[in-house]
Amino acid sequence: MKKKLNIFCVLMLVLMAAEVIMGIIMNYSESAQAFRQGWEDGSKGAAGSQGSSVDILSVVLGLIAIYLIIRAFVSFIRFILNVNRDKVFIWDNVRLLRWTGWGILVSGLIVSFYDMMEGFPMEKIYDNVIDDLIFSVFSLIVAEVFAIGLKLKEEQDLTV
Repeated sequence: MKKKLNIFCVLMLVLMAAEVIMGIIMNYSESAQAFRQGWEDGSKGAAGSQGSSVDILSVVLGLIAIYLIIRAFVSFIRFILNVNRDKVFIWDNVRLLRWTGWGILVSGLIVSFYDMMEGFPMEKIYDNVIDDLIFSVFSLIVAEVFAIGLKLKEEQDLTV
């Protein structure tokens, strides 16, 4: 049973990494072109290169999203390590799964908000974020199932 759980966890980890890598690759050409254009405008001393509040908000939201994605990824790896150490039903795993779920959920919403600010069509935004939202909600459901199981276990331990 532990072997199956390890296989599923590794598969989920690979899928998470593939999602991030594919997102970077899919958005690379557009982002690289925008970066190149901004670099050229800045080096020429283009007017308005000071940076507006929208640009600052975009950078801050991007940094928050990156932090949340990294934190979720690390939390999921720590969850897998706990499972491998036969520490399956512990409160730390509930916390790690909640971090994974909320981190991916909030970062997905931030990226969607940014894409809407940039004027992307809703179909593209939906395609980019739906997988992350499904995984995040699934992680939150599993975390709550673990929490309920732990509460039942604690109540049973107190029963004489």
